[in-house]
Amino acid sequence: MAEATWASYRLFPYERALAAREVATLTNEPASPTQDGFSFSDAAASSVIERATYFNLVRSTDLDTPTRQAAVEQRHALLRGVEQRRQATRYGLHGIHEYKGKFNPQVVRALTNVVDIDATVLVDPFCGSGTSLIEAVRLGIKAVGVDRSPMAVFLASAKVKSLAEPDYLALREAFAGFARDLAGEMKEAQQSAAGPSLDGILAPEALAYLQSWFPRETLAAVSVALSRTLPASPRTTVHLLAEVALSSILRAVSLQLPDDLRVRRRPEPFEPPPVWELYLEAAERIESGLEEMEGWPRSGVSAEVHLGSASDPDWFSRVDDAGRRFILTSPPYATALPYIDTDRLSIVALGLGSVKHVRQLEMDLVGSREWRKADERAWWRRLSANTDALPDAVMELVRDLQVRNEDGNAGFRRAAVPALLYRYFARMAECFDAWRTGLRAGERAVLIVGNNRTTAGGEQTVIRTPQLLGEVASTRGFVVEEIIPLETWPRYGLHGKNGVSGEDALVIRRR
Repeated sequence: MAEATWASYRLFPYERALAAREVATLTNEPASPTQDGFSFSDAAASSVIERATYFNLVRSTDLDTPTRQAAVEQRHALLRGVEQRRQATRYGLHGIHEYKGKFNPQVVRALTNVVDIDATVLVDPFCGSGTSLIEAVRLGIKAVGVDRSPMAVFLASAKVKSLAEPDYLALREAFAGFARDLAGEMKEAQQSAAGPSLDGILAPEALAYLQSWFPRETLAAVSVALSRTLPASPRTTVHLLAEVALSSILRAVSLQLPDDLRVRRRPEPFEPPPVWELYLEAAERIESGLEEMEGWPRSGVSAEVHLGSASDPDWFSRVDDAGRRFILTSPPYATALPYIDTDRLSIVALGLGSVKHVRQLEMDLVGSREWRKADERAWWRRLSANTDALPDAVMELVRDLQVRNEDGNAGFRRAAVPALLYRYFARMAECFDAWRTGLRAGERAVLIVGNNRTTAGGEQTVIRTPQLLGEVASTRGFVVEEIIPLETWPRYGLHGKNGVSGEDALVIRRR
Protein backbone atom coordinates (compact mmCIF):
# COMPACT_ATOMS: atom_id res chain seq x y z
CA MET A 1 0.00 0.00 0.00
CA ALA A 2 0.98 3.63 -0.59
CA GLU A 3 0.08 6.67 1.49
CA ALA A 4 -0.22 10.35 0.57
CA THR A 5 0.56 12.58 3.55
CA TRP A 6 -0.93 15.99 4.11
CA ALA A 7 0.81 19.21 3.08
CA SER A 8 3.15 20.65 5.71
CA TYR A 9 0.94 23.71 6.29
CA ARG A 10 -2.59 24.17 7.60
CA LEU A 11 -5.34 23.34 5.13
CA PHE A 12 -8.87 24.71 5.09
CA PRO A 13 -11.67 22.15 5.53
CA TYR A 14 -12.68 22.62 1.88
CA GLU A 15 -9.10 21.79 0.79
CA ARG A 16 -9.13 18.57 2.79
CA ALA A 17 -12.49 17.70 1.25
CA LEU A 18 -11.14 18.36 -2.25
CA ALA A 19 -8.04 16.32 -1.43
CA ALA A 20 -10.17 13.30 -0.53
CA ARG A 21 -11.97 13.60 -3.85
CA GLU A 22 -8.66 14.01 -5.68
CA VAL A 23 -7.41 10.73 -4.25
CA ALA A 24 -10.60 8.97 -5.32
CA THR A 25 -10.37 10.21 -8.93
CA LEU A 26 -6.59 9.85 -9.27
CA THR A 27 -6.52 6.31 -7.89
CA ASN A 28 -9.95 5.19 -9.06
CA GLU A 29 -10.36 3.76 -5.57
CA PRO A 30 -12.38 4.82 -2.53
CA ALA A 31 -10.35 7.22 -0.40
CA SER A 32 -9.08 5.44 2.73
CA PRO A 33 -8.24 7.99 5.44
CA THR A 34 -5.16 7.48 7.62
CA GLN A 35 -3.80 9.53 10.50
CA ASP A 36 -1.57 11.53 8.12
CA GLY A 37 -3.55 11.47 4.86
CA PHE A 38 -4.94 8.72 2.64
CA SER A 39 -3.83 5.25 1.62
CA PHE A 40 -4.24 3.52 -1.74
CA SER A 41 -2.63 0.79 -3.82
CA ASP A 42 0.98 1.11 -5.01
CA ALA A 43 -0.22 1.06 -8.61
CA ALA A 44 -1.82 4.50 -8.21
CA ALA A 45 1.19 6.17 -6.61
CA SER A 46 2.62 7.79 -9.75
CA SER A 47 -0.69 9.45 -10.64
CA VAL A 48 -0.99 10.96 -7.16
CA ILE A 49 2.63 12.16 -7.23
CA GLU A 50 2.16 13.91 -10.56
CA ARG A 51 -1.21 15.58 -10.06
CA ALA A 52 -2.32 15.76 -6.42
CA THR A 53 -2.57 19.23 -4.91
CA TYR A 54 -2.76 19.18 -1.13
CA PHE A 55 -0.27 16.44 -0.22
CA ASN A 56 3.36 16.62 0.80
CA LEU A 57 4.69 13.25 -0.30
CA VAL A 58 3.76 9.70 -1.22
CA ARG A 59 5.15 6.83 0.84
CA SER A 60 5.39 3.69 -1.22
CA THR A 61 7.52 0.60 -0.61
CA ASP A 62 9.82 2.39 1.85
CA LEU A 63 10.34 5.28 -0.60
CA ASP A 64 9.17 8.82 0.14
CA THR A 65 8.52 10.85 -3.04
CA PRO A 66 7.36 14.49 -2.87
CA THR A 67 4.35 15.30 -5.00
CA ARG A 68 5.10 17.65 -7.88
CA GLN A 69 3.05 20.40 -6.28
CA ALA A 70 4.84 20.02 -2.95
CA ALA A 71 8.22 20.15 -4.70
CA VAL A 72 7.27 23.37 -6.47
CA GLU A 73 6.05 25.05 -3.27
CA GLN A 74 9.06 23.83 -1.28
CA ARG A 75 11.47 25.23 -3.89
CA HIS A 76 9.59 28.53 -3.76
CA ALA A 77 10.08 28.73 0.01
CA LEU A 78 13.72 27.63 -0.18
CA LEU A 79 14.76 30.19 -2.79
CA ARG A 80 12.86 32.96 -1.00
CA GLY A 81 14.51 32.00 2.29
CA VAL A 82 11.22 31.62 4.16
CA GLU A 83 9.76 28.87 6.30
CA GLN A 84 6.80 27.19 4.66
CA ARG A 85 4.11 27.93 7.21
CA ARG A 86 1.28 28.52 4.76
CA GLN A 87 0.25 27.69 1.23
CA ALA A 88 2.39 29.34 -1.45
CA THR A 89 0.23 30.97 -4.14
CA ARG A 90 2.87 33.15 -5.83
CA TYR A 91 5.28 30.46 -7.00
CA GLY A 92 6.89 30.57 -10.43
CA LEU A 93 5.07 32.83 -12.85
CA HIS A 94 2.13 33.38 -10.49
CA GLY A 95 4.08 35.97 -8.51
CA ILE A 96 5.47 38.20 -11.26
CA HIS A 97 2.61 40.73 -11.12
CA GLU A 98 -0.07 41.46 -8.54
CA TYR A 99 -3.00 41.60 -10.94
CA LYS A 100 -6.25 41.98 -9.03
CA GLY A 101 -8.87 39.29 -8.82
CA LYS A 102 -6.46 36.33 -8.78
CA PHE A 103 -7.50 33.01 -7.36
CA ASN A 104 -5.25 30.35 -5.90
CA PRO A 105 -3.50 28.17 -8.49
CA GLN A 106 -4.02 25.17 -6.21
CA VAL A 107 -7.77 25.53 -6.74
CA VAL A 108 -7.29 25.13 -10.50
CA ARG A 109 -5.37 21.88 -10.05
CA ALA A 110 -7.75 20.42 -7.49
CA LEU A 111 -10.96 21.26 -9.35
CA THR A 112 -9.55 19.93 -12.62
CA ASN A 113 -8.65 16.67 -10.91
CA VAL A 114 -12.02 16.42 -9.19
CA VAL A 115 -14.44 17.63 -11.87
CA ASP A 116 -12.90 16.41 -15.13
CA ILE A 117 -9.66 14.49 -14.83
CA ASP A 118 -9.95 13.37 -18.47
CA ALA A 119 -9.98 16.91 -19.89
CA THR A 120 -7.41 17.52 -22.61
CA VAL A 121 -8.29 21.17 -23.30
CA LEU A 122 -8.98 23.77 -20.61
CA VAL A 123 -10.73 26.94 -21.72
CA ASP A 124 -10.86 30.04 -19.50
CA PRO A 125 -13.20 32.70 -20.97
CA PHE A 126 -12.29 35.17 -18.18
CA CYS A 127 -8.62 34.26 -17.98
CA GLY A 128 -7.34 37.38 -16.20
CA SER A 129 -3.58 37.19 -15.77
CA GLY A 130 -3.46 33.50 -16.69
CA THR A 131 -3.50 31.52 -13.43
CA SER A 132 -5.61 28.70 -14.86
CA LEU A 133 -3.58 28.58 -18.09
CA ILE A 134 -0.29 28.04 -16.27
CA GLU A 135 -1.71 25.31 -14.08
CA ALA A 136 -3.40 23.57 -17.01
CA VAL A 137 -0.09 23.36 -18.87
CA ARG A 138 1.60 22.02 -15.73
CA LEU A 139 -1.04 19.28 -15.67
CA GLY A 140 -0.42 18.45 -19.33
CA ILE A 141 -3.64 20.06 -20.57
CA LYS A 142 -3.73 22.40 -23.55
CA ALA A 143 -5.07 25.80 -22.48
CA VAL A 144 -6.94 28.58 -24.24
CA GLY A 145 -7.57 31.88 -22.48
CA VAL A 146 -9.82 34.79 -23.46
CA ASP A 147 -10.31 38.13 -21.76
CA ARG A 148 -11.83 41.48 -22.63
CA SER A 149 -9.19 43.44 -20.73
CA PRO A 150 -6.08 44.20 -22.81
CA MET A 151 -4.08 44.36 -19.59
CA ALA A 152 -5.13 40.84 -18.64
CA VAL A 153 -4.29 39.51 -22.10
CA PHE A 154 -0.88 41.22 -21.98
CA LEU A 155 0.00 39.66 -18.61
CA ALA A 156 -1.32 36.21 -19.49
CA SER A 157 0.57 36.29 -22.80
CA ALA A 158 3.81 37.24 -21.05
CA LYS A 159 3.37 34.29 -18.70
CA VAL A 160 2.53 31.65 -21.31
CA LYS A 161 5.38 32.82 -23.54
CA SER A 162 7.75 32.59 -20.58
CA LEU A 163 6.44 29.11 -19.80
CA ALA A 164 7.14 28.03 -23.39
CA GLU A 165 10.79 29.18 -23.31
CA PRO A 166 13.23 26.26 -23.70
CA ASP A 167 15.59 27.33 -20.89
CA TYR A 168 14.23 29.16 -17.85
CA LEU A 169 17.65 29.97 -16.38
CA ALA A 170 18.84 31.40 -19.70
CA LEU A 171 15.69 33.54 -19.83
CA ARG A 172 16.34 34.67 -16.27
CA GLU A 173 19.91 35.68 -17.07
CA ALA A 174 18.91 37.55 -20.23
CA PHE A 175 16.11 39.36 -18.43
CA ALA A 176 18.28 40.20 -15.40
CA GLY A 177 20.94 41.78 -17.60
CA PHE A 178 18.37 43.77 -19.55
CA ALA A 179 16.58 44.95 -16.40
CA ARG A 180 19.79 46.10 -14.72
CA ASP A 181 20.84 48.04 -17.79
CA LEU A 182 17.41 49.68 -17.83
CA ALA A 183 17.58 50.51 -14.13
CA GLY A 184 20.91 52.26 -14.58
CA GLU A 185 19.52 54.39 -17.39
CA MET A 186 16.34 55.07 -15.41
CA LYS A 187 18.38 56.35 -12.46
CA GLU A 188 20.28 58.77 -14.66
CA ALA A 189 17.08 59.96 -16.37
CA GLN A 190 15.23 60.55 -13.11
CA GLN A 191 18.11 62.42 -11.53
CA SER A 192 18.49 64.66 -14.56
CA ALA A 193 14.72 64.88 -15.25
CA ALA A 194 15.56 64.20 -18.90
CA GLY A 195 14.50 61.01 -20.64
CA PRO A 196 14.19 59.83 -24.23
CA SER A 197 11.37 61.13 -26.40
CA LEU A 198 8.33 58.91 -26.84
CA ASP A 199 7.17 60.77 -29.96
CA GLY A 200 6.27 58.20 -32.58
CA ILE A 201 6.16 55.46 -29.94
CA LEU A 202 2.97 56.55 -28.16
CA ALA A 203 0.10 58.63 -29.53
CA PRO A 204 0.09 62.35 -28.63
CA GLU A 205 -2.96 61.99 -26.39
CA ALA A 206 -1.28 59.12 -24.54
CA LEU A 207 1.81 61.23 -23.94
CA ALA A 208 -0.31 64.11 -22.66
CA TYR A 209 -2.15 61.73 -20.34
CA LEU A 210 1.07 60.33 -18.88
CA GLN A 211 2.45 63.84 -18.42
CA SER A 212 -0.62 64.68 -16.33
CA TRP A 213 -0.16 61.67 -14.05
CA PHE A 214 3.60 61.52 -13.52
CA PRO A 215 6.05 64.09 -12.16
CA ARG A 216 8.50 65.18 -14.84
CA GLU A 217 11.51 63.34 -13.39
CA THR A 218 9.46 60.17 -12.85
CA LEU A 219 8.16 60.17 -16.41
CA ALA A 220 11.73 60.60 -17.63
CA ALA A 221 12.66 57.32 -15.94
CA VAL A 222 9.52 55.55 -17.16
CA SER A 223 10.24 56.77 -20.69
CA VAL A 224 13.58 54.97 -20.64
CA ALA A 225 11.86 51.62 -20.21
CA LEU A 226 9.13 52.34 -22.75
CA SER A 227 11.59 53.53 -25.38
CA ARG A 228 13.57 50.30 -25.06
CA THR A 229 10.69 47.82 -25.16
CA LEU A 230 7.72 49.15 -27.13
CA PRO A 231 9.55 49.70 -30.47
CA ALA A 232 11.66 46.52 -30.14
CA SER A 233 11.59 44.28 -33.19
CA PRO A 234 11.29 41.43 -32.69
CA ARG A 235 9.58 41.77 -29.32
CA THR A 236 11.03 38.98 -27.23
CA THR A 237 9.91 37.43 -23.97
CA VAL A 238 12.54 39.58 -22.25
CA HIS A 239 10.83 42.73 -23.53
CA LEU A 240 7.45 41.51 -22.30
CA LEU A 241 8.81 40.73 -18.84
CA ALA A 242 10.48 44.14 -18.70
CA GLU A 243 7.08 45.71 -19.33
CA VAL A 244 5.49 43.48 -16.68
CA ALA A 245 8.02 44.79 -14.17
CA LEU A 246 7.31 48.38 -15.20
CA SER A 247 3.56 47.87 -14.89
CA SER A 248 4.07 46.57 -11.36
CA ILE A 249 5.39 49.92 -10.16
CA LEU A 250 3.51 52.51 -12.23
CA ARG A 251 0.87 53.25 -9.60
CA ALA A 252 3.49 53.56 -6.86
CA VAL A 253 5.50 56.19 -8.75
CA SER A 254 2.54 58.12 -10.20
CA LEU A 255 0.29 60.88 -8.92
CA GLN A 256 -2.52 58.33 -8.69
CA LEU A 257 -3.64 57.52 -5.16
CA PRO A 258 -2.24 53.99 -4.74
CA ASP A 259 -4.75 52.72 -2.16
CA ASP A 260 -7.83 53.61 -4.22
CA LEU A 261 -9.32 51.40 -6.91
CA ARG A 262 -10.44 54.45 -8.87
CA VAL A 263 -8.23 57.00 -10.62
CA ARG A 264 -7.85 59.71 -8.00
CA ARG A 265 -4.94 62.03 -7.29
CA ARG A 266 -2.62 61.91 -4.31
CA PRO A 267 -2.73 64.77 -1.83
CA GLU A 268 0.10 67.27 -2.17
CA PRO A 269 3.00 67.29 -1.62
CA PHE A 270 4.26 64.08 -3.28
CA GLU A 271 7.95 63.20 -3.27
CA PRO A 272 8.56 60.72 -6.13
CA PRO A 273 10.35 57.57 -4.99
CA PRO A 274 13.45 56.33 -6.83
CA VAL A 275 11.90 54.62 -9.85
CA TRP A 276 14.99 52.56 -10.62
CA GLU A 277 15.01 50.96 -7.15
CA LEU A 278 11.36 49.93 -7.33
CA TYR A 279 11.93 48.65 -10.86
CA LEU A 280 14.82 46.47 -9.71
CA GLU A 281 12.68 45.05 -6.91
CA ALA A 282 9.94 44.17 -9.40
CA ALA A 283 12.52 42.66 -11.77
CA GLU A 284 14.00 40.58 -8.97
CA ARG A 285 10.58 39.08 -8.23
CA ILE A 286 10.37 38.00 -11.85
CA GLU A 287 13.92 36.62 -11.74
CA SER A 288 13.07 34.61 -8.63
CA GLY A 289 9.98 33.17 -10.30
CA LEU A 290 11.99 32.08 -13.33
CA GLU A 291 14.67 30.56 -11.12
CA GLU A 292 12.04 28.54 -9.26
CA MET A 293 10.91 27.02 -12.56
CA GLU A 294 14.25 25.36 -13.26
CA GLY A 295 13.52 21.66 -13.05
CA TRP A 296 9.78 21.93 -13.66
CA PRO A 297 8.77 18.95 -15.79
CA ARG A 298 7.84 19.86 -19.37
CA SER A 299 4.33 18.73 -20.26
CA GLY A 300 4.64 19.15 -24.03
CA VAL A 301 1.39 21.11 -24.35
CA SER A 302 0.88 24.79 -25.05
CA ALA A 303 -1.33 27.70 -24.03
CA GLU A 304 -2.66 30.58 -26.08
CA VAL A 305 -4.36 33.84 -25.13
CA HIS A 306 -6.85 35.94 -27.09
CA LEU A 307 -8.37 39.38 -26.64
CA GLY A 308 -12.10 38.87 -26.93
CA SER A 309 -15.46 38.37 -25.30
CA ALA A 310 -16.50 35.41 -23.17
CA SER A 311 -19.85 35.50 -24.96
CA ASP A 312 -18.31 35.03 -28.42
CA PRO A 313 -18.59 31.39 -29.52
CA ASP A 314 -16.06 31.80 -32.33
CA TRP A 315 -13.02 31.34 -30.13
CA PHE A 316 -14.12 27.77 -29.46
CA SER A 317 -13.16 27.07 -33.07
CA ARG A 318 -9.53 27.49 -31.98
CA VAL A 319 -9.89 24.50 -29.67
CA ASP A 320 -8.82 21.11 -30.99
CA ASP A 321 -12.01 19.19 -31.77
CA ALA A 322 -10.36 15.91 -30.91
CA GLY A 323 -9.96 16.84 -27.27
CA ARG A 324 -12.28 16.77 -24.31
CA ARG A 325 -13.12 20.35 -23.40
CA PHE A 326 -13.41 21.74 -19.91
CA ILE A 327 -14.18 25.32 -18.90
CA LEU A 328 -12.67 26.54 -15.66
CA THR A 329 -12.97 30.24 -15.02
CA SER A 330 -13.51 32.94 -12.42
CA PRO A 331 -15.96 35.44 -13.91
CA PRO A 332 -16.33 38.91 -12.42
CA TYR A 333 -18.78 39.23 -9.59
CA ALA A 334 -22.02 41.10 -10.05
CA THR A 335 -20.96 44.80 -9.80
CA ALA A 336 -17.32 43.92 -10.35
CA LEU A 337 -14.15 45.75 -9.45
CA PRO A 338 -13.18 48.55 -11.87
CA TYR A 339 -10.64 46.41 -13.68
CA ILE A 340 -9.84 48.85 -16.48
CA ASP A 341 -9.76 51.96 -14.31
CA THR A 342 -7.37 50.36 -11.85
CA ASP A 343 -4.97 49.47 -14.69
CA ARG A 344 -5.51 52.63 -16.71
CA LEU A 345 -1.91 53.86 -16.35
CA SER A 346 -0.46 50.58 -17.57
CA ILE A 347 -2.95 50.30 -20.43
CA VAL A 348 -2.04 53.75 -21.74
CA ALA A 349 1.71 53.56 -21.05
CA LEU A 350 2.11 50.15 -22.70
CA GLY A 351 0.03 51.13 -25.71
CA LEU A 352 -2.65 48.55 -24.93
CA GLY A 353 -5.54 50.98 -25.40
CA SER A 354 -6.16 54.63 -26.15
CA VAL A 355 -7.16 57.19 -23.55
CA LYS A 356 -10.51 57.87 -25.21
CA HIS A 357 -11.43 54.18 -25.31
CA VAL A 358 -10.60 53.32 -21.69
CA ARG A 359 -14.09 54.15 -20.40
CA GLN A 360 -15.71 52.14 -23.19
CA LEU A 361 -13.46 49.20 -22.30
CA GLU A 362 -14.66 49.44 -18.71
CA MET A 363 -18.31 49.48 -19.75
CA ASP A 364 -17.80 46.46 -21.99
CA LEU A 365 -16.67 44.23 -19.13
CA VAL A 366 -19.14 41.77 -17.63
CA GLY A 367 -20.12 43.04 -14.19
CA SER A 368 -19.11 46.64 -14.92
CA ARG A 369 -20.78 49.39 -12.90
CA GLU A 370 -20.24 51.92 -15.69
CA TRP A 371 -22.72 52.93 -18.38
CA ARG A 372 -23.99 55.92 -20.29
CA LYS A 373 -27.44 57.40 -19.66
CA ALA A 374 -28.87 55.91 -22.84
CA ASP A 375 -27.59 52.47 -21.85
CA GLU A 376 -29.02 52.86 -18.36
CA ARG A 377 -32.47 53.67 -19.74
CA ALA A 378 -32.28 50.72 -22.15
CA TRP A 379 -31.39 48.27 -19.38
CA TRP A 380 -34.20 49.51 -17.16
CA ARG A 381 -36.61 48.82 -20.03
CA ARG A 382 -35.16 45.34 -20.48
CA LEU A 383 -35.53 44.69 -16.75
CA SER A 384 -39.15 45.84 -16.77
CA ALA A 385 -40.03 43.45 -19.60
CA ASN A 386 -37.48 40.77 -18.69
CA THR A 387 -36.41 40.90 -22.32
CA ASP A 388 -33.56 38.44 -21.67
CA ALA A 389 -35.83 35.76 -20.16
CA LEU A 390 -33.92 35.56 -16.90
CA PRO A 391 -35.19 33.05 -14.33
CA ASP A 392 -37.65 33.91 -11.56
CA ALA A 393 -34.99 33.90 -8.82
CA VAL A 394 -33.05 36.68 -10.54
CA MET A 395 -36.16 38.72 -11.31
CA GLU A 396 -37.45 38.45 -7.75
CA LEU A 397 -34.13 39.79 -6.46
CA VAL A 398 -33.84 42.78 -8.81
CA ARG A 399 -37.50 43.75 -8.43
CA ASP A 400 -37.30 43.50 -4.65
CA LEU A 401 -34.27 45.79 -4.63
CA GLN A 402 -36.05 48.16 -7.00
CA VAL A 403 -39.06 48.45 -4.69
CA ARG A 404 -36.94 48.93 -1.57
CA ASN A 405 -34.89 51.67 -3.27
CA GLU A 406 -38.04 53.67 -4.01
CA ASP A 407 -37.99 55.19 -0.52
CA GLY A 408 -36.05 58.10 -2.01
CA ASN A 409 -33.01 57.72 0.24
CA ALA A 410 -30.90 55.73 -2.21
CA GLY A 411 -28.09 57.58 -3.97
CA PHE A 412 -27.83 57.35 -7.75
CA ARG A 413 -25.29 54.50 -7.61
CA ARG A 414 -27.35 52.41 -5.22
CA ALA A 415 -30.55 53.16 -7.10
CA ALA A 416 -28.93 51.77 -10.26
CA VAL A 417 -28.05 48.41 -8.66
CA PRO A 418 -31.21 46.51 -9.78
CA ALA A 419 -30.61 47.35 -13.45
CA LEU A 420 -26.86 46.72 -13.11
CA LEU A 421 -27.57 43.31 -11.63
CA TYR A 422 -30.03 42.56 -14.41
CA ARG A 423 -27.39 43.51 -16.99
CA TYR A 424 -24.81 41.28 -15.26
CA PHE A 425 -26.99 38.18 -15.31
CA ALA A 426 -28.15 38.92 -18.88
CA ARG A 427 -24.54 39.12 -20.05
CA MET A 428 -23.68 35.92 -18.21
CA ALA A 429 -26.67 34.31 -19.94
CA GLU A 430 -25.05 35.29 -23.26
CA CYS A 431 -21.87 33.60 -22.09
CA PHE A 432 -23.74 30.40 -21.25
CA ASP A 433 -25.33 30.47 -24.71
CA ALA A 434 -21.85 30.67 -26.27
CA TRP A 435 -20.43 27.96 -24.04
CA ARG A 436 -23.32 25.66 -24.88
CA THR A 437 -22.34 25.82 -28.56
CA GLY A 438 -18.67 25.21 -27.73
CA LEU A 439 -19.05 22.29 -25.34
CA ARG A 440 -20.29 18.85 -26.25
CA ALA A 441 -22.97 17.01 -24.32
CA GLY A 442 -21.61 15.89 -20.97
CA GLU A 443 -18.69 18.34 -20.91
CA ARG A 444 -18.48 20.62 -17.89
CA ALA A 445 -17.79 24.17 -16.83
CA VAL A 446 -16.68 25.37 -13.40
CA LEU A 447 -17.24 28.99 -12.35
CA ILE A 448 -15.41 30.24 -9.27
CA VAL A 449 -17.33 33.21 -7.94
CA GLY A 450 -18.38 34.73 -4.64
CA ASN A 451 -21.43 36.44 -3.21
CA ASN A 452 -22.01 40.19 -3.22
CA ARG A 453 -23.67 42.56 -0.81
CA THR A 454 -25.84 45.60 -1.38
CA THR A 455 -28.03 47.82 0.77
CA ALA A 456 -31.58 48.76 -0.20
CA GLY A 457 -34.21 50.40 1.95
CA GLY A 458 -31.78 50.49 4.84
CA GLU A 459 -31.31 46.70 4.83
CA GLN A 460 -28.32 44.74 3.60
CA THR A 461 -29.00 42.03 1.04
CA VAL A 462 -26.63 39.21 0.12
CA ILE A 463 -26.57 38.55 -3.62
CA ARG A 464 -25.98 34.81 -3.85
CA THR A 465 -24.23 35.00 -7.18
CA PRO A 466 -23.19 31.31 -7.54
CA GLN A 467 -26.72 30.06 -6.93
CA LEU A 468 -28.25 32.67 -9.22
CA LEU A 469 -25.75 31.89 -11.97
CA GLY A 470 -26.77 28.26 -11.61
CA GLU A 471 -30.39 29.26 -12.13
CA VAL A 472 -29.42 31.19 -15.27
CA ALA A 473 -27.29 28.33 -16.61
CA SER A 474 -30.21 25.93 -16.12
CA THR A 475 -32.24 27.97 -18.60
CA ARG A 476 -29.38 27.92 -21.14
CA GLY A 477 -28.83 24.22 -21.70
CA PHE A 478 -26.86 23.26 -18.58
CA VAL A 479 -27.50 21.09 -15.54
CA VAL A 480 -26.20 22.26 -12.17
CA GLU A 481 -24.24 19.35 -10.70
CA GLU A 482 -23.03 20.91 -7.46
CA ILE A 483 -21.77 24.03 -5.74
CA ILE A 484 -18.47 23.48 -3.91
CA PRO A 485 -17.71 25.97 -1.10
CA LEU A 486 -14.24 27.52 -1.24
CA GLU A 487 -12.94 29.55 1.67
CA THR A 488 -10.31 32.24 0.99
CA TRP A 489 -7.45 33.75 2.90
CA PRO A 490 -8.15 37.28 4.12
CA ARG A 491 -7.21 39.98 1.60
CA TYR A 492 -5.40 43.11 2.60
CA GLY A 493 -4.23 46.36 1.05
CA LEU A 494 -5.77 47.76 -2.11
CA HIS A 495 -8.45 45.08 -2.45
CA GLY A 496 -9.04 44.27 1.20
CA LYS A 497 -12.28 46.17 1.58
CA ASN A 498 -13.66 44.51 -1.55
CA GLY A 499 -12.62 41.02 -0.51
CA VAL A 500 -15.07 38.28 0.40
CA SER A 501 -14.72 35.66 3.09
CA GLY A 502 -15.53 32.84 0.73
CA GLU A 503 -16.21 31.79 -2.82
CA ASP A 504 -17.98 28.88 -4.43
CA ALA A 505 -17.23 26.68 -7.42
CA LEU A 506 -20.40 26.29 -9.49
CA VAL A 507 -20.17 23.05 -11.50
CA ILE A 508 -22.48 22.80 -14.52
CA ARG A 509 -22.76 20.16 -17.24
CA ARG A 510 -23.78 20.65 -20.85
CA ARG A 511 -27.02 18.79 -21.53
